[in-house]
Amino acid sequence: MSEIEIIYSHRMKIKLLFFFIAFTVFSCGSSKTITDRSNITEISSRKVIKNHYKNNFDKNTLSADLKVGAKQGKSYKIKLRIKKDETIWLSASFFGATVARAIITPEKVSYYIKFPSKSHYEGDFSSISKLLGSDINFTMLQNLLLGDALFQLKSKNFDSKIDQQAHLLTPKSQKAIADILFWIHPINYKIEKQEIRSRADDKFLSIIYKNYKSVKNTAIPGKIEVFTKENESSPTFNITYKSIRVDEKVSFPYKIPNGSKKIIK
Repeated sequence: MSEIEIIYSHRMKIKLLFFFIAFTVFSCGSSKTITDRSNITEISSRKVIKNHYKNNFDKNTLSADLKVGAKQGKSYKIKLRIKKDETIWLSASFFGATVARAIITPEKVSYYIKFPSKSHYEGDFSSISKLLGSDINFTMLQNLLLGDALFQLKSKNFDSKIDQQAHLLTPKSQKAIADILFWIHPINYKIEKQEIRSRADDKFLSIIYKNYKSVKNTAIPGKIEVFTKENESSPTFNITYKSIRVDEKVSFPYKIPNGSKKIIK
C-alpha cells in the first residue's frame, strides 16, 4: 500500500498532521518580504523539484515564539526550537505558566502535560506509526515546520504547470485513492500549499503557507492555515510567529514532573 493510500485509510493520521502543523509558521518584522512574481514561465517538474530541494532550510537551528489560534477561538503561546535533523522542542504556556512540553528526535517522541492532569508519554516513532497505521518519521515533521515538502518528491512521479501564480506539481499516477498536490513558490521554491484530496469521498486537507520572509538568506513562511473539508470549509489552525531566530545557540530543557502518570499507547 502506498503512502497516499494509507493517509486516507486512517483518519487518525490527519489528526496527527493537524497537531504538528499547529507549530509550523514564522514571521520576522525586520525581514524583507518576497513578493515579486513577474514573468513566471512553465518549467519541467525536474527543475521545480531540484530548485525546491536546493532551497530547503539549511540553517543549524531555529527558534521562535508562536501564537496558535484554534478553530474554537482559543489561542496558545508556544515556544519552538529546532536543531536541524536532531531535535524538535515545543513548550506551551497559558497565562505565563508552562502547561505542556514535548521533545522529538529521530528515535524518540516524548511529551508531558501538566494541566488538567499530570501525564506523560515516551516512545519511538514505530509505536506512533502502529497506532496510526502509517509510517511517521522525524523528517516529515521537520519539513512541516520549515515549509518544505511533506513527502519525497521525484520528477518521474509528477507533472508541472503554472497555477495560482505558482508551479503546481500534480501526480502522474491515476491508481491511488487520493492525490497529493504541491504548489511551489516561483521565487524561493518553498511550499505554498500542500493538499491531499480523496477521490472516494471528496474530502481534502489543505496546508497553506503565506507571507514568506527572507531571514538570514533563507525563506521562512510568515503564516500557515489548515483547511479541511468535512462538515464545513474553514481554517482549522491559524498560526503566526511573533519572532524567529536562526543559527543561534538553543537548549532543550525537559523534565517529566514528579507524580506524572505514564500514558500507555
